[in-house]
Amino acid sequence: MTSVNELPGTTPVLVGVGQFVKREPGEESAADLAAAAAKAAIADSGADLASEIDTICMVKTFNDSVPSWAGPYGTSNNQPQSVAARIGANPKRRIYTHAGGNEPQSRLTEFAGDIARGEADLVLLCGAENIKNLKNGLRNGLEMDWNESFDEPLDDRGFGEHVATLQERNTGLTNVMYYYGLIDQAQADAKGRSAEEHRQASAKLFESFSAVASTNPYAQFEGKQSAEQILAADPLSHLYTKRMIAQDGVNLAAAVLLCSIDKARELGIPESQWVFLHGAAEGMEWEVSRRPNPAVAEMAGMVAHKALDMAGVKAQDIELIDIYSCFPCAVVAVAEQLGLPTDGSRQLTLTGGLPYFGGPGNNYSMHAIAQAAEEVRKQPDQYALVTANGGVLSKHATGVYSCLPSAIDWCSADVKISRDDLPHLEICEEPSAGTIVSWSVNHARQGLEAVVVADTSDGQRFVAMTAEDDSATAEALLNGANTGQPISVIKQDQKLVFQLAS
Repeated sequence: MTSVNELPGTTPVLVGVGQFVKREPGEESAADLAAAAAKAAIADSGADLASEIDTICMVKTFNDSVPSWAGPYGTSNNQPQSVAARIGANPKRRIYTHAGGNEPQSRLTEFAGDIARGEADLVLLCGAENIKNLKNGLRNGLEMDWNESFDEPLDDRGFGEHVATLQERNTGLTNVMYYYGLIDQAQADAKGRSAEEHRQASAKLFESFSAVASTNPYAQFEGKQSAEQILAADPLSHLYTKRMIAQDGVNLAAAVLLCSIDKARELGIPESQWVFLHGAAEGMEWEVSRRPNPAVAEMAGMVAHKALDMAGVKAQDIELIDIYSCFPCAVVAVAEQLGLPTDGSRQLTLTGGLPYFGGPGNNYSMHAIAQAAEEVRKQPDQYALVTANGGVLSKHATGVYSCLPSAIDWCSADVKISRDDLPHLEICEEPSAGTIVSWSVNHARQGLEAVVVADTSDGQRFVAMTAEDDSATAEALLNGANTGQPISVIKQDQKLVFQLAS
């Protein structure tokens, strides 16, 4: 095994991690929370290093990712600089990421390369969501001002690649629950389960996540949810209750510090604090309606296996695992490709997961990485696996961590996987009929609504929804006229509307 003293001085290491939770609503901005986590990460390193930070990268908040989430309280025009001002840093680079839950891991991988090439010395990655404060302010008519303005340069990377087809967006698939419902139903069909059986399996899986969250001091939500309690929560769709999906009403923040071995020694950070990145990979899947089998996200498995192969370990041999858990199918899609059980018998989270620990927007996996670092420090000969997911099982990133030294040359490490060779279907823009491949019935304000992904007779793919006043079709789907059933389709403006074929 390679010893630390044999490694190049430019080898990247995590030297500090921090998390912060505010369970009661207040007036803190996202930058306030992110700075609290950053200060915790600095304290964790044991060094007075804020003035040494040359790069601050903040994960894009939900408010800045989705216009409808913006709220009336404003925001900073330079979130990384807002954090810098609060912690006494003066970075050369300020980066605001794309949207997507993959970003914490993807950017950590990017900066590992920058450090290895000598393009960065000390990087702070951070992120936060103060959605609990936002919702409380709106509910109670509070007056708050989160606007900040700075003149320092900002590398704002924008929204990033779209994860939905134009047809999906035009038809009204604006809620991620619609997509994940289609994926979960396809998984239920693949296993021959009824909707009730699939709900029970999801609840059993997520009961094990809630058990972990109940012992995590950084969890937004206290207490443990049993499978029965998860099933008894308010229904959101034919497969989901409110306790089966990511909970965004959080005040959560996390941060990590990454530098070179030489910098860590210069700062006097002891080797017991160092955590190495042993493997990493990332790649983007095709849009949901283009995937031949919606139950499977092939790219998720490819990315995870590539990171594990780089690290020279197998998932079955790793005790410390955090699989992104916004919906049940997101866990199952990755775990099954890694050969891991999904019946709750195997711990697949370090934090407690997005429905129970909390779902801090695009930044959840920063918490998972921070938790992984803390856990491997307690078990220095062990590895931790963190998988991250952005979009709808769309953008995937995985990291493998350990206190054991890693000799990987991050200057030239090949971490990207192209989707070009993955099978994908052509979209039928003007369908008149098709056969249901997967479906979901959702509880909307106007009543039940349904969405389907379907195939045309010549093997093209499309999505469609029920008309706003058509609860009868949604009821028919619930009563058994669903997967494999023929449908007719019409176009209303840009939206595809379906009914069961008579």
